[in-house]
Amino acid sequence: MRLGFLRDLVLENWGLKLLSLAFAVLLWMFVVGEKRSEVSLSLPLELTRVPQDMVIVSRVPEAIRVRLNGPRSLLAGVNPNQLVVRLDLDGIQPGISGFEILPSRLNLPRGVEVTYISPSVITLEADAKARKVVAVRPRLRGAPAEGFEVAALRVDPEEVEVEGAQRVVQRLQEVPTELLDVTGLDGSFTRPLELAFPDPSLRAVGRGTVRVEATIVEMRGDREFVQVPVRIPAPGLGAVPAAVNVKLEGPVRVIARLSAADLTVELQPVGPEPLPGPAWVRVVGPAGTRVVSVEPEVVLVAPLDNESPARSGPATDTVVP
Repeated sequence: MRLGFLRDLVLENWGLKLLSLAFAVLLWMFVVGEKRSEVSLSLPLELTRVPQDMVIVSRVPEAIRVRLNGPRSLLAGVNPNQLVVRLDLDGIQPGISGFEILPSRLNLPRGVEVTYISPSVITLEADAKARKVVAVRPRLRGAPAEGFEVAALRVDPEEVEVEGAQRVVQRLQEVPTELLDVTGLDGSFTRPLELAFPDPSLRAVGRGTVRVEATIVEMRGDREFVQVPVRIPAPGLGAVPAAVNVKLEGPVRVIARLSAADLTVELQPVGPEPLPGPAWVRVVGPAGTRVVSVEPEVVLVAPLDNESPARSGPATDTVVP
């Protein structure tokens, strides 16, 4: 009975079986005899199953270059967009680990050979993850308009929580922002900025942007005007001394262009009696300025005679910035 079964297995539909065998032989001869060629590909490298409590701190190649050899018909069927080199990092420990890139990772069709892989070994360094709350430091680029300055910078939030490699996080004291350009500005403004992490292993826990408010104001300064003549309100009178020193405070772009002639010097009696007599010196400067000091604050106003040295004269431009 067993011999009959084998005879039926061989002889039943023998024509169809012979045709199939002939087709398989012809296909094998076609593939073996087909002209072979090579193709170079750049395949992306993907890290999978990285433990949640670990972070890769070394540089990871973006792609693996391979060279394939095989029949043209098989190589034509290889879609490089569907090929990815994956490294399974499940169980990786802190420190340095090496991974060999084997041809079996590529899942290529049978008959296609890998003749070149670069890099053939991937060396990765891992570290434990850590978190820390650090200050945010805004960074500036450029300078405001002439006569203006950045008086204050306010960042919201002032601190952020950062996650990254433990050895990096432990040394981290602050996180800078991307550059805030204030070139030519003459007014305050608020702008959202990204955080500029100093190490690629770092990231923000939560949002990675902050809002920075820059307060830009006019620069202010002091300027001293010496020997500013006292103007007498009535003829026939003179002041002793006849000139005073005035210190003025205000926007730099304003006081830099002033001269003594731009100051108004007035006299007011010290007591209820009208002049002549002792008088307070009152100095009025241009809008936006403030008189810091006048020396002396009191002068003596007296009638002029031929021997009196006290005179009032025109304002001079002698100044000491």
